[in-house]
Amino acid sequence: MNALLTPPPTSPPAPTPRLARIQIVEDERIVALDLKQDLESLGYEVSGVAASEQRALELARSDRPDLVLMDINLGKGGDGTRAAQTLISQLRIPVIYLTAYAEPATLERAGLTAPYGYLLKPFELRELNATIRMALARREVERQAERAEQRYRLALDAAQLGVMEFHPASDLIELSGHVEPLQTATSRGFALSRQAFMDCIEPQAREQLAVLLQPGGSVHCVTRWKPAQEPPTWLEIRACHFSEGLPGDGKIIGVFRDISVQLEAEAQLRRAAVVFESAADAIVILDTQHRVRAINPSFTQMTGWPLEQVLGQDVRSFLPAQRQNDALPFDSEARGEGPGHGGGVWHGETMCRHRDGHLFPAWQHLAPVLDAQGRLSHQVLTFTDISALRRAETQIQHLAYHDALTGLGNRHHLEICLRHFIGSEGQPDRAPARFALLFLDLDGFKTINDTLGHGVGDELLIQIARRLELCLRRSDVSVRLGGDEFIILLSEIHRIEDASALADKLLTQIRLPVTLEGRDPVSVSASVGIAQFPEHGRTADALIQAADAAMYEAKSAGRNRCEVFSAQLSDKAVARLQIEQGLRRARLGHELQLHWQPIVDMLRHRVIGAEALMRWQHPELGAISPDRFIPVAEDIGLIEDYGRWALDQACRLGVRWLASGRPLDRLAVNISARQLQRPGFVELVDAALKRHGLPPACLELEITESTLQSVDSGRAILGELRRLGVKLAIDDFGTGFSSLSLLKHFPLDRLKIDKSFVRDLQRDGNDLAIVRAIVALASTLGLELTAEGVETLAQREVLLKLGVSDAQGWLYSPALAETELLSLRESLPPAATGAT
Repeated sequence: MNALLTPPPTSPPAPTPRLARIQIVEDERIVALDLKQDLESLGYEVSGVAASEQRALELARSDRPDLVLMDINLGKGGDGTRAAQTLISQLRIPVIYLTAYAEPATLERAGLTAPYGYLLKPFELRELNATIRMALARREVERQAERAEQRYRLALDAAQLGVMEFHPASDLIELSGHVEPLQTATSRGFALSRQAFMDCIEPQAREQLAVLLQPGGSVHCVTRWKPAQEPPTWLEIRACHFSEGLPGDGKIIGVFRDISVQLEAEAQLRRAAVVFESAADAIVILDTQHRVRAINPSFTQMTGWPLEQVLGQDVRSFLPAQRQNDALPFDSEARGEGPGHGGGVWHGETMCRHRDGHLFPAWQHLAPVLDAQGRLSHQVLTFTDISALRRAETQIQHLAYHDALTGLGNRHHLEICLRHFIGSEGQPDRAPARFALLFLDLDGFKTINDTLGHGVGDELLIQIARRLELCLRRSDVSVRLGGDEFIILLSEIHRIEDASALADKLLTQIRLPVTLEGRDPVSVSASVGIAQFPEHGRTADALIQAADAAMYEAKSAGRNRCEVFSAQLSDKAVARLQIEQGLRRARLGHELQLHWQPIVDMLRHRVIGAEALMRWQHPELGAISPDRFIPVAEDIGLIEDYGRWALDQACRLGVRWLASGRPLDRLAVNISARQLQRPGFVELVDAALKRHGLPPACLELEITESTLQSVDSGRAILGELRRLGVKLAIDDFGTGFSSLSLLKHFPLDRLKIDKSFVRDLQRDGNDLAIVRAIVALASTLGLELTAEGVETLAQREVLLKLGVSDAQGWLYSPALAETELLSLRESLPPAATGAT
């Protein structure tokens, strides 16, 4: 039974519908593992396990879990309440205490952190689940409140509005938000007594604000703000009295804004007709009967109507084009609510009709002009053509479902289309869904993108997308997932052969040279995976995964081809996924280890160095060959992390080796093409050497022939490494397809004879001839040699006769852990079991 939890009286509760990420902080490892299993059984994801206060904070900052389960007493690891205080107050991560302590002092200390739950061990699984769900629900509500508060403050800042709040039972008026017009300080708010506030506004405004003392009272007024030490500022105030149900329990809430600039502008408008003539908005002056009395040039430009044709006409007879649900400014007047009856300003969106008959959307304002007695004398109708805004909104809507670069659909569009395609199955009024999904990945695109630049890569993607579109029917859907990956949905595909035929057509079109502006034509190919609904998957995810697996098979089979999904591919995809996920979880120095194969001087039987070899002990699958996991690590981008770690470990080991007093010729580390291409790689090597204090001559970097071919700047990079003093070797020499000019132009120190030539050296004349040629070539160019995979005394004898003295292989030693390597004797004769 679980050491923490008492067995529940019923079956475990159902998992939460939302997969939450939870971090465990528990100093007892067994308890932590049990808790982790229980959480995973409930459907949660455990983002990390920490045993100390410091580690808990490090994990939380890096992983940002949804919730932390915290043990209060962490022993030597620190105080859980201290960590919880930081998690809750600074990182805003909810914390639930799981502890066996409930004495008053502990409860008080825990309560000060405002936890989201407190469970005493032992507890039931359903208690834990309920507490977690309630904590997550509470945090979600808090997030919504925080977002609402943030939106509220941003809205106030954007609109430059201040907020005023007054409780009749109090004597203080609190002012917050945009209060800069009221004071010289830059704080977000301050408070005034009611009398002080009244002294700062005009008498007329005081009378209007007096209405607010009555429940339900509201006011909208403009007044001057007149602090003694400030110049007058014009404020617009809108406020209401809100009753909370009990007598005397109401409060007055209002907003205010500085309208000094607007009032000055209005004064200028009254004094200067030029403003009216030059306004970008269309302006129409109407009488009380809506007849046109004046228009500005923008009105004519916007509507096509000149003054002589509309003067004296009722504007309602030629300008509005009412749509369903449109609210026109003149409708409110019919109800006695508009400007013509002493009401306020109206604004809203309407549809206007141009003189030539076409319609355009407009944002209109209708405002009254009052005479000295406060009676309506005219109305001012202004409007702006918002066609461009509506077009922009349409474009934004388009971008939400389409790839901005190619114009093809995006992931959102794919989800909708797949939902539609799959959703048609089982509908009685529609035929059963039959469609195919093609997963297309360009071959060689990364090389073009990295070599010629992202601009050229983008142009290539655009042209490829056009070719895809030209090959498809109107009912088909093309989507760019991102990068150089595309998905194509083929509707009404009843035979997989039809999908294969179209895939071949697409491959033919993609292979055609692409002419890019200012450059020679370039060519790419593609690998296509095909899956059919419903045979290869009945859900969107399953179908995509099936096509993706088929696409990887096409790449593995040589690229520039298509493959149809099969059950065997599914098994391979699952196996690859298992390796990929295992690598993402594996920790360097734990499941992933470096072993070191000794390099031996066969003449003197002395260990002169070692080569770093990665080993992976999977917790479920056991030992996994590097041939299986290294290519996957390269595909998913982990190989650079592995390479950095191996380089650092080699420098550290080299210093320990030298400190033991034994001579060290070299420690060899393999370098991938990704590492060599990464900017700053030379600086990385230099930093590792300096960090550990290893002489550069003791480090040898091994690079394959294919790596040198794939890196355009390889010669320059190797030159910089050589200037550092690092040794350079070509690994597995003779197995690649490089030109011998590599040996001439690259600053190399060593060739490593591949084990495939050593294996049958004494029996296969061809292997012997190849090794003899490599020895002669190395001798001519002044390069040193190391033979790999030496397993028998016969191989050793042949190699020594050919002049090869350095070797590594099972004849002398397998790859060893670091401690075993350092305890190895300096003199290492061939193993007694070496075959002859």
